[in-house]
Amino acid sequence: MPLIRIQDFSGVVPVKGDRALPEGFATKSFNTWLYGSELRGMRPPEDLIAVAAGTRRVMRIPKRTVGGDPNYPTSIPPPSYLGDSTWVQFDDIDTDILKGQLVEDQFERWYFCSPTTGPMYNTYARLVAGSTMLKLGVPGPAINTEGTNADKPTIVSITGGAAPVVTRAYVYTWVNEYGEESAPSLPVIGAGNANAVWTIGNIKDPVALANYATYTKKRVYRTITGASGQTTYYRVKEMLIPPTGVLTYADDTAVMTDAILANNLQLESTSWQPPPATLKGWVAMPNGFLIGFDGANLYFSESYHWHAWPAEYKQAVETPVVGLGVLGQTCVVCTQGYPSTVAGIKPATCSFTKVTTGEPCLSRGSIVSTPDGVLYASQNGLMLAGGGGIQNITESLITRDEWIREYAPQFIRAQRYQNGYLAMRMPPSPNVRSGFFLDPTSLKVALTEFTDFESIVSLNVDFWSGEVLPLRQGMVTHWDPALIFATGLPNNKLMPVQWRSRELQFPFKENFSCYAIYWDDDRYSNANYGLSIMPTTEHVRFRAFANRQLVYDQIVPFNGKGVRLPSGFKADIWQFEICARAPVYSLHVASTMKELKSA
Repeated sequence: MPLIRIQDFSGVVPVKGDRALPEGFATKSFNTWLYGSELRGMRPPEDLIAVAAGTRRVMRIPKRTVGGDPNYPTSIPPPSYLGDSTWVQFDDIDTDILKGQLVEDQFERWYFCSPTTGPMYNTYARLVAGSTMLKLGVPGPAINTEGTNADKPTIVSITGGAAPVVTRAYVYTWVNEYGEESAPSLPVIGAGNANAVWTIGNIKDPVALANYATYTKKRVYRTITGASGQTTYYRVKEMLIPPTGVLTYADDTAVMTDAILANNLQLESTSWQPPPATLKGWVAMPNGFLIGFDGANLYFSESYHWHAWPAEYKQAVETPVVGLGVLGQTCVVCTQGYPSTVAGIKPATCSFTKVTTGEPCLSRGSIVSTPDGVLYASQNGLMLAGGGGIQNITESLITRDEWIREYAPQFIRAQRYQNGYLAMRMPPSPNVRSGFFLDPTSLKVALTEFTDFESIVSLNVDFWSGEVLPLRQGMVTHWDPALIFATGLPNNKLMPVQWRSRELQFPFKENFSCYAIYWDDDRYSNANYGLSIMPTTEHVRFRAFANRQLVYDQIVPFNGKGVRLPSGFKADIWQFEICARAPVYSLHVASTMKELKSA
C-alpha cells in the first residue's frame, strides 16, 4: 500500500500541471519561507512610524543623535538602526530618491524626482528641520541668440596702460549658497591697451526665484590675450551678495596679468543649464552623473555637478521611457517598446545599444536593479536585462497566460528582498491588492503568495539598511523584522502558512486512513496576521481532498502522532493541505496505522 511522506517543502511552479509537479512542490503556498525546507511562515511586518494619510513614498535619514532621539514615539518601539531618524514623506509613489555623489559635499545633499514635482533637492540640515524642497539647478543670466540681452555685461571704460592694443572678453556667473554655479552671461568683447584698467559694468545681481536656493556670489571671468583662438575663461573676481547693487568691477590688468590669471580657476559652467522641469525620474550612475528621462528623451547631468545638465548631452530613444535601472556602468532604459542600454564612464561619451528583443516594460514600479541585472515586468513574464542580454526568468515558473491573468504585470510594484523579488499587484481597485515573492535563483523556493496586502499602498526600501518598508495607509511598517524591538530578543512571531500539495495520481483507487504531522510547537505564533488562513487560537490544521472533493478538515490534535481519517471511500486522486502557525517538519499519510508507524 502507498505511503506518502513530505518533509522537504517547496513553493509553487504554476507552469507545471498539478500532477506534473516534482515531489514536495505545491499548488498553493501562502506566507511561506522555504529556504530551510521546513514549512515555516515569514515574520509579519511590524509598525514603525505613523505618516500622513496621503503618503506613498518615504525616505529615512538617520539623525545620528548621540543617545538616541528622545522625541521618537515609544508606543511603537523600533530597532535602534531604524528609530533615530528623520522620515521624509512624498505623495507621488514614483518619486526617485538619490543620495548626492558630490566631492566633499559638506551639505549632504539629497535629490528627488517624480512626475508631479520634477527634479528637486535638499540638504541634510534642511530635511531634519522640515524645510521645503528646493528646485534643482541654478538659473543664470538670461541669454538670447541676438546677443542684446539686458543681462549681458558692458565695458564702461578702458583707461591707462600702453600699447600694444589687446582684445579681451568678459563674462559673469551667479553662484548659490551651496557653491553651485550657473551658466555664464553672454560675453562682452573689447579692445584696449595692455595693462590698462578695464571697468566692466552691468554685472547684474540675480533676482531671487521662488523655491530655488539663495544666490550668494557673482563671479567675473576673462580670456587671456594673445592666444590664437583662445576661448577659455579664467576667474578674475568673486563678488559677494550682499552687498547688492555693485554692478561694476575694475580689472587692473597690470596687477592681474595674463601670467597670473593663467593660474586661476577656469570657467567650467559654459554649457551648464538647470535640468528640464518636466523630468519624470532618474538614476545615478557610478561615475557621478545622473541620467533622467521625459518622454522618449534622455538627459545627462555633468559628472559630480548634479545641478548642471548640458544640452549637448541630450539623447533620445525610439519609444517613451517607462523607467531606468542600473547594472554596473550600464543604464538599462526600459521603454514602451524595445529596451536600450546606455554605457559609459562620462556623460559626453556614453554609447547606446538597442536590444533587439521586443520586451516592453509594462510598469515603472516593477523595475528593480539587482547584482545580476535589471528586472522588470513585460507581457511575457519577469525580464532580466543583464550582461547576457534579455532573458525571461519566469519562463520556467509561470506561463504567459497565467502571468498576464494572475500577476497583473501592468500594476506590479516591487523591491528586491534578499535574493528575490518581493512584489505587490496594485490594480486600481484597492481591495484586490495582493503580494507575492519569487526567487529566480532558487527553483526550490520558487513562488509564494502573501495575505493581508489589501491595505498596502506601496513598497519602499531603506537606503541605509536595505530593509523593505511596506507602507500602509498612514503607517510605515518593517518587513520581516529580525528582532522583537522592545526587548531585543529573537522574534518568534510568524505568519500563518497555507500549503497545498501537488495532486497525487494512483493507478488504483486507494483509501488513506491515517496521517501524522510533526511540527515545532515551541515556535507557535499567535501573531494577529493572516486571519483569512486560520484564527490565532489554532496551531495546525489539516485538509484532505479525494478526487478533488474536500473529505477532511480538522485541527490536528496530536503532534507527531497518528490521526484517523474518515473511512468508507476510495479515490485515485489525492491532495493534502496544511495550515499552520508553527513550523511544520513533515507530513506522513498512510493506509494503516502500522504503515504510519514505519514511516
